[in-house]
Amino acid sequence: MSLLIRNLLLLPFVLLTFLTFSQNVIQANQIIQKLCSDEFAGRGYVNSGDSLAADYIASSFESLGLSFIGKSYKQPFNFSVNNIDSVEFTIDARSLIPGYDFLVAPNAPTLSGDYRVFYVSKKMLHSARIVNKVCKAIKRGYIPVISVFDNKDQVIKQKISEIKKLSKKGPIVFLKEKLTWSVSTSQSTGMEIWLLDSVFDRFSKDIHINVISRFISSYESNNVISYVEGYENPDSFIILCGHYDHLGKMGEAIFYGANDNASGIAMLLDLASYFLEHPQKYSIAFIAFGAEELGLLGSLNYVKKPLIPLSKTKFVFNMDLMGSGSKGATIVNGKIYQSYFERLRSINDSENYLSTIRSRGKAANSDHFFFSEAGIPSFFMYLMGDYDFYHVPQDNSNNLKLGPYYNQSFLLIRDFVSQLCH
Repeated sequence: MSLLIRNLLLLPFVLLTFLTFSQNVIQANQIIQKLCSDEFAGRGYVNSGDSLAADYIASSFESLGLSFIGKSYKQPFNFSVNNIDSVEFTIDARSLIPGYDFLVAPNAPTLSGDYRVFYVSKKMLHSARIVNKVCKAIKRGYIPVISVFDNKDQVIKQKISEIKKLSKKGPIVFLKEKLTWSVSTSQSTGMEIWLLDSVFDRFSKDIHINVISRFISSYESNNVISYVEGYENPDSFIILCGHYDHLGKMGEAIFYGANDNASGIAMLLDLASYFLEHPQKYSIAFIAFGAEELGLLGSLNYVKKPLIPLSKTKFVFNMDLMGSGSKGATIVNGKIYQSYFERLRSINDSENYLSTIRSRGKAANSDHFFFSEAGIPSFFMYLMGDYDFYHVPQDNSNNLKLGPYYNQSFLLIRDFVSQLCH
């Protein structure tokens, strides 16, 4: 589908959204529902979900009337990625549900086969010969199924490390109490499968696996960038940002990423709408980063090739995981840039927006990181609450329903940015 046709299809929804609502939770929920629809395929690299999301955000910026830098709203960059296009996993002819019952490691290669089960219990993991036993089982056509283990036990942890190396000889299943997935920029020669402990029968005999993977050495994605010009110092910028990508698909399993980070993009568009109507002394840029889940690649590429000179960037405020808030917010880099944190906390204390604002130190856990490494004052704000779906298909728009804490967070960020501009 051409870019023009995509934009024409997206434009009516975008126009309806921003003409009907302004700075409220209804608009934000609609944006999250759109970004988390099956059409966007988890905003990953199967079915070009990330490209559809980038087109949607660019169309949103355009419909609002925001300016772009250079020739368009997009800043392209390339990386490698391993896609898991198809997965089948059966135990004793019982088909399991991808994403819910099991996961294939994101760096897995294509593999198909039938195997007999070799179950490794917790007791067996204490055996001095367990690594050799697992190796022999693989050679004989078995698939080792490793029980849940104590990761704090350093002896067991070392044995597991040795067992993992054997995956090059044949697939290995690791039982997990909880499943979380990710994406990978590489493809391994071996395969790990992560199986939910509660769905595995210790007396199972046979396992069938069929995985089709596709390694792409050069995949093009985009950062999406717009801005509102400042009325007094237009060449000085404050950047508001958040990543739009998520994990995409693993076979038929879709990792929708409602909280991570459709919620941050909803907030970004909301703030863009506000500051367009209320210009500040400094210019304010709005950046939706791609490929955050692959290792902050979008923001890394931006900092290497900034469209706004880093010397003209006064502050970066990154929003990721903005869907809860009942237990307040955490500010990464709050302990690094203490004077800025005190200004944020003072606003919150004065207006009683959120129950608490916690300060954290340095962490390479979202798109603020490379800005702060370049010496630019940067915050990463995430909201805290009872919503605990993370890197699973259940992080979807049906489970995430924004409430009053979204509006309160919006007001806090709005006031903080406005104060920075005075």
